[in-house]
Order: sequence, then structure tokens, then C-alpha cells
Amino acid sequence: MQAKSLLKKLLEAESEEDVVAVLSSEGLLQANNRWKYLGNMPNNQSIVHGQQSTPSAALVEKFTNGLDAILLKHCKARGIDPRSAKAPANMADAIDRYFGDLSDVTKIRSLAEDNLILYATGSKSRPCLSLYDAGEGQLAENFPTTFCSLIYGSADGSYKGAIPFVQGRFNMGGTGVLPFCSDKYKLQLIVSRVPDEVAKSTGHEWAYTLFCFFASKQNPSWKYLVGTDGQIQTAGSGALALVPKLNAKSGEICAPRERMVSSGSLIKMYDYKAPRSNICGELFKKLQEYLLCPSLPLRIIECRESYRANVMGVNVWDRFGIWSRSKKLEAGFEEGASISIKLDTGEIIPAEVRVFKSSEGSGSEEDQPQTGLRALINGQSHAKRDAQFFRTKAVDKEHIAGSMLVTLDCSELGQDSRNNLFMSNRETFREDPLLLELFKKLQKELHDHEGLIQLNQKRYEEKIKNAVDDEQGISALEELLSTDPTLADLFGSKTSGKVAARTSTDGVGGKIEGDPVPFKGLDFPTFIYRRDKSTCVELNIPRGEITRVSFLTDVKNNYFSRQKHRGMCTFEGDFEPSFHLYNGKLTFTCSVDKHLEIGRTISTKILISDNKNSGPFHLSLSIKVEPERIVVEETEKPESSPKPPKVQAGPSRPDIIEMDKGPDAPPLTIEKVPNTERLQLVLNTTSHFLDDAKKMRPKEEELAVGFVFKYGLALTAMGLLDSMKKSDEWQTDESSCRGKVEESAKGIARVIVPLCLSLPKKLPKQKG
Repeated sequence: MQAKSLLKKLLEAESEEDVVAVLSSEGLLQANNRWKYLGNMPNNQSIVHGQQSTPSAALVEKFTNGLDAILLKHCKARGIDPRSAKAPANMADAIDRYFGDLSDVTKIRSLAEDNLILYATGSKSRPCLSLYDAGEGQLAENFPTTFCSLIYGSADGSYKGAIPFVQGRFNMGGTGVLPFCSDKYKLQLIVSRVPDEVAKSTGHEWAYTLFCFFASKQNPSWKYLVGTDGQIQTAGSGALALVPKLNAKSGEICAPRERMVSSGSLIKMYDYKAPRSNICGELFKKLQEYLLCPSLPLRIIECRESYRANVMGVNVWDRFGIWSRSKKLEAGFEEGASISIKLDTGEIIPAEVRVFKSSEGSGSEEDQPQTGLRALINGQSHAKRDAQFFRTKAVDKEHIAGSMLVTLDCSELGQDSRNNLFMSNRETFREDPLLLELFKKLQKELHDHEGLIQLNQKRYEEKIKNAVDDEQGISALEELLSTDPTLADLFGSKTSGKVAARTSTDGVGGKIEGDPVPFKGLDFPTFIYRRDKSTCVELNIPRGEITRVSFLTDVKNNYFSRQKHRGMCTFEGDFEPSFHLYNGKLTFTCSVDKHLEIGRTISTKILISDNKNSGPFHLSLSIKVEPERIVVEETEKPESSPKPPKVQAGPSRPDIIEMDKGPDAPPLTIEKVPNTERLQLVLNTTSHFLDDAKKMRPKEEELAVGFVFKYGLALTAMGLLDSMKKSDEWQTDESSCRGKVEESAKGIARVIVPLCLSLPKKLPKQKG
């Protein structure tokens, strides 16, 4: 059934109120015969509401569907069955075949404007968002098994389920936007036409439908609009004006539907719950959090006059490249240092480590860094952990944790492994043995990574370089501890006594004068060998233990994780180690199963190559299994044994230093000294809590107020730490425990001065 005028009215409608007015004027809203259940499922809201948790995450699924459609168009236009052996093997292969090298950043905008566009129209408070893709489109008769289906597409299963080079699998993610559309009816318009070169004809028409939510106590459901004949309505075969014009000038406001297109799909989401701002600002940043390195760029255009600004169009594309070119990353991590995790399934997950420069917090708002752990599939974030992941004992990189970004490229995982690692909403990790294995191996690599160890140490030195000691306070603390064994115990000592003197290096170690020569790797390796030029290593390793073996090379740090011309490392033998590459050292992590028989020799042959015919390089590792190390437990000596003379030992306690951190910083923080188990209390001498306390006391008591505030707070924090150390949580997440003590210190900071200076004067006197 053709109905051009209705489509024109729906495209021009810019709010739920406008759409309802159109439907009411056509007598459609209450016409039950004009609506069919989405997915042919009554009460389908359980599926729709089980998708993404935020409006931006849901929008990313629309981008993913558009990207899939574009790749399918190029495949079908060449006469290739997407499920056949002639089709691309994966998305990276499809991009390479159909778009070639995308490293030229000057071509990215035109590529995006030709293929994927998100633009905003409507009101200032709630935009209508429209996403256009120049993809394969759908014929009217196929809408029920594609756009309008849920989970089950047809007798063949999910529409994209068996196609290796697209990302859609579950046939439902695109419905994630519906709960974030207009308030009452959750409205979404879909318009689509198949390209002539795919349809092999010219007479087929544009097809369209409208999704609408019908509330009901018994059967709340989304439905889609059909014609009087029960079929998807059409609007002719001529080109439609669906997108803004090409090559708009900076700051120019474009008409939203000016450029004519002959095919593709447009999704219009009415009154979408997007940030109340120019979509090239906050929404752009939110989308970038999910699309760190998408396979194709997305063009975002603001078409609302009410949000006129200097920037009215931006590209979502390759954040990694932007960070590298803008010098935001630490040396050695500019392109992502490679780590490779070998799972017990036989699959490999390449990882990349980036560390932002410490001054990044004061950088421009235009391109703030992202941190934490993120799992990516084809450049799209699927699940994450925050920076706390790097503060745990298993990683122990506290001083750079807030600057680290580690990405796991899960694009090549099989569907079973993906299902084990991720929930179907693509936002959340699934707690599964496979995830635990992945995290354990990754944590080990990060913990022992030489570049991260050095950088963590460097950041610690930078933190404390302006710290000072209060000698008078330290002296008073020494006297207090020497007379009070209970307080001494808080600092870890079994006997009371003087505070141990600070070592000359503060745990930092010596320095070599001069600037280090930066490592500049090659795009492809010319050698991989040991210092003596050998390529074979024999090791003796006790059962159940781990050791590391390094080889020298001259290739860039991202050789094993980059998208183009990625290095391949294959193993043949008894074991397959994980490995990482950093500044000319390729390091393998070898472990020996505790169940292997003693004396057995296990070995593996390693082949390293790439599609540019580097090498190939042949390495080999051979391990002889030795007995477990015997741990000798200390036993009490017989009574007759002579006792060694007592030595007055100083308490082992964290250093207490003072720093000017500003009025809004916490009054006390607890730092970990790198490569030790020592803690360090950092007192903020410019805390607003201290300033407030001084204002409450006479001027002549200012020194006393400062002393009580600093050392009363320090002692209280140590008491809380002592209690925390006895908990199970301390063993698994020490960093969080210290964070809780820091939070408690904020409350204590409000009362510590009046408690110590005022309360003693009001102590009750013994009568008689």
C-alpha cells in the first residue's frame, strides 16, 4: 500500500505531540487493524527493556546496525552471498576489501557523510535524533523479518546470525533505543530502500513504518504500523530528501532533510532522551566512550538553530590516533603497548596499554582521556572495569591507575567465548570462569610489565618531590610511641620505641644522570633474539611457578595488537605462553602446571610473522619441571637455646609527609610506596577543614590547631587502618579499604581539633 503523504508528515513531525496529531488526523492511533506486534510477540516489553541501560549505549547499537548494513550492501552488490566462503572472513577483512586504507584522516569526513550520519532536529530540550546509513536497506515485504522482528527472524534464524563480518547476532539490540524515545508512545520511524545494484531492479519502492508503545495492564507492547492491507506501507521509488547537505561550513546550520538519497535506511527517534545541549558536545563525548576506534566513521550534525555554535558537525573516529597525534600519551605507550593473552580455549586476545600524561587532568575538555579496562569488538566497547582494577594487589599500579587505559580486542573470539564473557546488552561482563582466567593472566602481565613499573615509580616520585616533614611533629610522635605500646602496635611494631628513620632514597632508588634515549621501533621487525643472538632458551622451573623470558627486537610496541599488518605469534608444542612487547623486549610468561610430573621436559616452538612477510622468526622454549620450592616455617626454639639479645626496634609504619594539595582535596590520603608493602600518610596542609578549625580557635592557638589536626588525624587513620588490615577485604582489595579510611578521615577532620583541644578542659573532676 503506497502512502507518500503520511510519510512526509511523519518526517516533518518534530515531537511526540506532532506525531500523535498526524496519527489522530488519519484515524490511525485507535485502529487496531493498522498495528502489528513487534516481533510478532504480545507483551514484548521484557525483551525491549532488557537492552542497554543508557541512551548513548542504545544509540551505539543503531550505529552498529548501520555499519552492518553498509558492509552487507557492498558484499551483495558484488554478487557474493554473505554466508558463503567468498564473503569476508571478519569485519576487518570487509573494511579492507570495500574501503581500503582509512589512515588518511582528510578523507574521514567525506566517508562519514556518504555513509553514516546522526543529526538532531526538534526542540531544545528534547531532540529528535535521526540516523541514516547508506546500507543494504530492506524491501517492504522483508520488514517483518528484519526491522520489525525480535530474536526470531525467519525459519533460517536470526537475519545476521551466521554472517561472519557483521556484529549483530541476537536480532534485538536495535530496540534498545525505544525506552529512551518519546515519553508516552516511545515513537520511532523507519524508512528504507534497497540499492538498485543490490535489488537488481529499479522499480522497488521506499518502505516505512512507525513503532509505537501501547500501554496496557494485561498486554503492554510495542507495535508497528501497517497499511489497510496488513502490509508495510510504501512511498514510491524516487529519491527522498533525508539527510543534511554535504560539506557544510564550520558553524553553518544545515537543513536536516536537504540532500536527496536513492537508497539506505533512516531511523528517526522522536523526543530522544539525549543531553540538553548541542549534540556535537556532550552526546558526542558519550558516544566516543563506546566507539573508541569504530570500523567506519560516524558524522554527527546539529541542525537546531537554538544550539548554534562554532562546531555544528563532528566525526566519531579513531580516538587512539587522536591521542597519539596530540601527544597526550606517555613515551612507549603512544600507539598502545602490546600484550597477548592466550586463553585455555586456544583463542588469543590482543591487548593494548596506554598511559596518559599526568598533566592530562588540566587539558582541554574537547578530548578528555578515558581510563580503565575496556573490552572491544570491532572498536566498540562491550564491557569495562574502572581504574580500580589497576589499584588491586594483583596489578599494583596505584600511582598511574587513574591514567591507564587497557583495551582487550575480543573481535576474533568465537561466539561461545563471547557469550561467556559478555551479556547480550554488550555493556556488561558475565561472571564466568573464562573471565576469571582472562583477568588473572592480564593482571599478571600488567603487574610485571617493566614499562608500567618504571612509570608508576616515576609518578610516585613526582607526587612526593615537594613533600615536607614536620620534625617537631615527628619528634612528638616518637615520644608518644616510645611510652605507649598500644599505639606502637598500630604501626606494626611488636615493641614500643622510636620511629624508624626515613631512608635516604625514600624507597625510590638511585638515578642515572642524563635523559634516556627514547625507543623508536620499526613498523616491521628485522630481528628477534636473545642478547647472545640465540633463539632457543632452556629453563628449569619448579612446579606451579611462573617465570619470564625476554628476547630483543626492533619493532614498535603495538606490533601484535594493531589492526593493519598485525604480527602473528603461533605456538606448536606442550604449552602456549602469554607475552607482551615493550621498547625492544618481547617477553613471554611461562607457567608450569602444578600437576606435571617432576623431571618432565615440556617445550614449544614459536613462529612470528605478518602479512608483509617479515621474518619469519623462529624461537623455542624448553622447560624442565623441578620440584616445588620447600617453604620452611619458623618454629619455636627449645627453652635451652640461648636467646639473642633484645634490640630496641623502631615501629614499622608508613611515612607521614605534608603536601599543599589545595582546599578541596581530601585532608588525608594514604599512598602505597611502589615495589614495597609500605604505606604513606599524606597530610593536606591547605585543607579547608584545617582552615575552618583555625577560624574557631584564638590566634595564639594556631600552631596547636595545626599540630592536633595533622597528627590527631594521622593517628586516628592509623587506628582505622589497623582494623582494616584484619579484614578479609584488605587481602583482596587493599586500595578500596584505604579509600574507606580516607573517606572516614573527612568526617574525623571536622571534629578532631575541638575533641583534642576543648574536651580535656571539660573533663569531670573527682569529688571529695
